Amino acid sequence: MQILHDVHTHNYLSSCCGDNQATALSMIEQARESGLKLIGFSNHTWDESVPLPASSGFYKKQSMAYEMQIKHELSDYCGEVKVLIGAETEYCGMYDVLGMGKEAALQLDYLLIPHTHVHIRDFVMPSTPDVVRAREVLAAKLAEIEGITPERATALASSFPEKELDPFMGEKTVDYVQYVSDFMVKSFKGLMENEVLKSYSDLIPVSVAHPFQPVGSAPLHGEMLKRISDNTFGDLFEMAAARGIGLEINNRAKNPEVVRWIAIAKECGCKFTFGSDAHGKDEMKLVFDAANCFEAVGFHEDDLMDFVRV
Repeated sequence: MQILHDVHTHNYLSSCCGDNQATALSMIEQARESGLKLIGFSNHTWDESVPLPASSGFYKKQSMAYEMQIKHELSDYCGEVKVLIGAETEYCGMYDVLGMGKEAALQLDYLLIPHTHVHIRDFVMPSTPDVVRAREVLAAKLAEIEGITPERATALASSFPEKELDPFMGEKTVDYVQYVSDFMVKSFKGLMENEVLKSYSDLIPVSVAHPFQPVGSAPLHGEMLKRISDNTFGDLFEMAAARGIGLEINNRAKNPEVVRWIAIAKECGCKFTFGSDAHGKDEMKLVFDAANCFEAVGFHEDDLMDFVRV
């Protein structure tokens, strides 16, 4: 079993890429040199026809019209590596809002949907009650300063990074590991039941980007997965299999807890895609680390989604 595709890549059109030399053509060449037969571009994209459920400077810039510039760059491409144009949109689990409508989705070759961008607080995942309380305490202290209105104090408190709120938090009441684990389960289930996704998931290939991988909480990843039972994973993956929605495997595949959920998903009949989540050429090699789970779960080509078989 070889890894011959990577359908989770970001070039310079994703504002978090950080590599201005990461053009589509240069990444295609990198894919060819690495032995890949298929590359898919999946820049962060929010369909502008879908109202943002909360303020997001990041997604306000990542519009469908902007991201589809990539089609112009590739209009004359005729190389040996197969190229697909997809997108990585967003699922705001706390609002049950999907950032890609049907009309926009049907312009794509495929779609990746994350449910674990938990670092985007109060847009994807709500802040913990501890953090909410700390901001309220900080706002009250700021409002005591002459010249700062209560409204300004609240705005200032909201701008503080969570890591700077500990002095105002007092005794913590929330088990953060359990909080995120519970949210990931809820958001995955919500995504499977989302009515907008139901309207087109049988019309284009859809795969869940980095499933159950809480972005921004990497050191706690394994412990968070341990809080999710085999039965819970089984219930969720049966939903995905029934809908024909795939699951991405990435460089975290050597984590025993990741291997556990992949094995359960495979048993439930789920199909898979590989993705480096590369934000530039240098990270594309990460896709090959997905092979770390192959022997443990008995992975074969027929476990792949049809659109990535080459």
